[in-house]
Amino acid sequence: MIMRIYRGTVFAGKEHLWQDRVETLSIPWLRKQIGLVAFYPGKPMVESGSRTFCMCMIWESVEAITAAVGQNWNQSVYMGDEEALIESSSLEHFEVYP
Repeated sequence: MIMRIYRGTVFAGKEHLWQDRVETLSIPWLRKQIGLVAFYPGKPMVESGSRTFCMCMIWESVEAITAAVGQNWNQSVYMGDEEALIESSSLEHFEVYP
């Protein structure tokens, strides 16, 4: 299994727009993907003052990720206008082990 962790810092003042886009675009799309075992969207804790959101996804394999997002599976995927709301981002992949 592959753990795919996305972190994105949203432009100041765009936090509510980002969360709305994730809830209305990204999450429904993720729920339809074959080979996705689980996903966990994360938002900044209020007291942190951070603007960084994350998404932790567990996939059956790299092949399952590729089937969902294409040959550039090691790059971030954005739905609608999500990318325009992001100041900076990172994406990492890890093998899940016991």
